[in-house]
Amino acid sequence: MLENQLSRYGAISRIVPELAPGAKMFLVCDSDDTTVGQANLGAEFPVDKDGIARVYTTIQAAVNAAAADRGDVVLVMPGYDHTLSRADSWATDGVKVIGLGSGLDKPIIRYAATTDEVGIKANNVTVQNIRFLADADSVARGLDLDTGYSGAVIRKCTFDFDSNTSNFVTMLRVGQSKCLIEDNEFIAEDTAGCGKGIEFLGGYGDYTKIRRNYFTGQFDTVGDTTNNAAAIAIAVVHDSGDTKLTGIEISGNIFNPTDTAATKVINFGATGVSPIRGVVCNNIIASYDTAAADTDIITTGGLVFVNNWMKSADSDRSEVMLSEQAKFPGVQDS
Repeated sequence: MLENQLSRYGAISRIVPELAPGAKMFLVCDSDDTTVGQANLGAEFPVDKDGIARVYTTIQAAVNAAAADRGDVVLVMPGYDHTLSRADSWATDGVKVIGLGSGLDKPIIRYAATTDEVGIKANNVTVQNIRFLADADSVARGLDLDTGYSGAVIRKCTFDFDSNTSNFVTMLRVGQSKCLIEDNEFIAEDTAGCGKGIEFLGGYGDYTKIRRNYFTGQFDTVGDTTNNAAAIAIAVVHDSGDTKLTGIEISGNIFNPTDTAATKVINFGATGVSPIRGVVCNNIIASYDTAAADTDIITTGGLVFVNNWMKSADSDRSEVMLSEQAKFPGVQDS
């Protein structure tokens, strides 16, 4: 074993808990960064004795250099800002891509064209603390968890926009099973709007858990006129290869949609997907919708709603608890 994290890389190995002893750690920085750029980092972390370089200027190159299922980690430096200009494909099983920094220093992947995309084409890939930034109108997808794989973990990431004319049609698409999506921010542009924060691609996302995320802004048909719209929605147009969706958990999330007319928060009204099974529990919904009735803001599609609280501009009372046992079909007094 040559140049593993217990030798030269021990100084930074504590950043990643439970790092496997045989894993390699790769570093990603801006090419023009004069402080911690490629030249400086490369001097501190030179090429391994086995010929593997550790420092790169794109996440794609670092993921390509990683070995599958070894526990390899890609650390992205604070302040990193990369414009895609293509569709990336992260296709190394078991790799972890972790951004360093917080707030405006969180590493950015910037989408300047509608066809820019990051696709996860591998099993058990973790993406953490990365900001996915729409820098064009109607970017088709930010992060795509491709079909044929499973086990993606998307944690502490931010999906948002650069200006009031920029937006994603879909921020995060789930085509994999057994995914964990937790502690992320989904921030939609208030004028142009986003179609979906999280989109389920037909029945492929079985046993996916969506926990403790924050959704705010406009998620509506302004952002997506043909394929369903909501903070979390199932696609109307999808691959018919998987027509059953089961084991879904949507819990502990906060929804604050700002559209004042006919917004959707959760929309599982699907075409050709049946049955849909799962639980939606312990979520808070604060809607500014003045046009739609409370029952129009949610389409259950077979999901069971338990202990969810909603306040909307159209609510007859100050708060309502949405419950499958009430009228949600329905509304129950708080």
